[in-house]
Amino acid sequence: MARRLLLALVLLLVAPASAQAAFDVRSFTVTPSGLAAGSHPNVSIAIGFAPYDSGNAPERPRDLTISLPPGLVGNPNATGKCSQAQFQADSCPASTKVGTTSVKTTIPALLGTSTTADGDVYNLVPGTREPARLGVIVRPPLGADKVFIVSPVALRTSDGGLDSIITNMPQKVGIPLLGQQDMWIESMDLTLLGKPAGATTSFMTLPTSCKPATATIAARSASGTPATRAAAPFTPTACDRLEFKPQLEATISTGRTPALRTVITGPPGNANTATAAVTLPVGIGVNLDALQRSCSLDQQAAGPCPETARVGTAIARSPLLPQLSGPVFLAAQAGQVLPGIRVDLSGVVSMSLLGTVGGSPLRTEFAGIPDVPLERFELAFNAGGALRALTDVCRGPVPRMAADLTGHNGATAKLSVPLTVTGCVKPAATLRLRGRKLTLRVDAVRGGPDLRMLRVTLPRGLKAHPRRGRLRSTGTAKLTGRGVLTIRTASTRRITATLSRGVVTRRKGKLRFRLSTLDASGRRMVQRLKPR
Repeated sequence: MARRLLLALVLLLVAPASAQAAFDVRSFTVTPSGLAAGSHPNVSIAIGFAPYDSGNAPERPRDLTISLPPGLVGNPNATGKCSQAQFQADSCPASTKVGTTSVKTTIPALLGTSTTADGDVYNLVPGTREPARLGVIVRPPLGADKVFIVSPVALRTSDGGLDSIITNMPQKVGIPLLGQQDMWIESMDLTLLGKPAGATTSFMTLPTSCKPATATIAARSASGTPATRAAAPFTPTACDRLEFKPQLEATISTGRTPALRTVITGPPGNANTATAAVTLPVGIGVNLDALQRSCSLDQQAAGPCPETARVGTAIARSPLLPQLSGPVFLAAQAGQVLPGIRVDLSGVVSMSLLGTVGGSPLRTEFAGIPDVPLERFELAFNAGGALRALTDVCRGPVPRMAADLTGHNGATAKLSVPLTVTGCVKPAATLRLRGRKLTLRVDAVRGGPDLRMLRVTLPRGLKAHPRRGRLRSTGTAKLTGRGVLTIRTASTRRITATLSRGVVTRRKGKLRFRLSTLDASGRRMVQRLKPR
């Protein structure tokens, strides 16, 4: 008897153990319910692993990173958000539901029978420095415990795409009368809704580019074995039907080294901007003193640029994220004579944009902008920084800013807008005296209120003849024999006057005219003019 027992133990020890199949992602697909670029279809994500086999048990998945293609985005602000406490209690408001799920599992304690459990996907309150967070609740049959899976969402700085990250997927499930039992997940299907029932706006949006879009998955088993797979690409269509109508506004201050602010906005539902090039007016150039403080290539590689290289700030607003902001630096570029512009944005995510600078007039171009909606991008250069004014922006033709933009759908937009000038303190006035003809033009302060009235007093060396002269002007004009010309008008940006055969010069030498103006705000200003 003892010999038989010993023989049985030996056979048991030398018997081959159950083999364990190599870990793998058997299948992975990402399928939108529609393909129109920039549209809002439902998006189905299906992941398959090796099925359970008692004699060849597969390694179980533990960690997943689903990398959506650039431009395929979800808007976490489309619905309300479920708190962590509500999620763990399975009491998320219906208005926070953004999708559904179906999970196929095998539990060996139930004789290895595969079961399918359905569930829902909720928009959770994100954690610190998370743009979004999804929560998946799976509700198995037979009274088994619910399964809770949390998936933070990260923004890839390389291409602006989204990564949905799942760590420590459940390996066990609680079953009445059986307690905690091993669980194998064989497949997981997720459907993210284009516009959930409780949404105020669309949740999922397709890329605005009509290039093939490929999603990938990186998985790791419970024992640490990695596996990756790419989904078959899908290609958005109808890019030519997608509008691209960005808008531009720009403001410049007075001074030799002015402040400059540009704002590019994109209407909702338009294609996203892929490249943006802004050209400054001819009279605005580079401040050579600032070039000496540019952030070197070594400094850029080692870490943040020094504050001495900082020349401004930038603000980016997207419906997908809280506001991002950060410094703007002059930054050296390999092979380029002039330094470029480096914009370091930070907030819940951090990302850098690099712009090249060159040409005459000066042109700054940002290329490779991610396919994400930007409601507003503001770039502001500080006074005393990167720019130098070569002309007086308060006088002469109004300077204009030009922009050439290209959308991810291939559409282009050429914009040209007048610069709003701030800091001009006096109206721009021009006075010409040719023989017995006097010509006057006065423009309202750039960036200031309209003109209402002006009064010009001739110097003592001139004599005005109101009866013999011919006076033409905007508004109502009056000329007195003492040499005082008064013009009143409704609110206007420019007042002009011409007096022919009405001026007699009595004295040679320098002449000074006194100009008094009244604007629509009630402010009076006085200045001295020399005739040209």
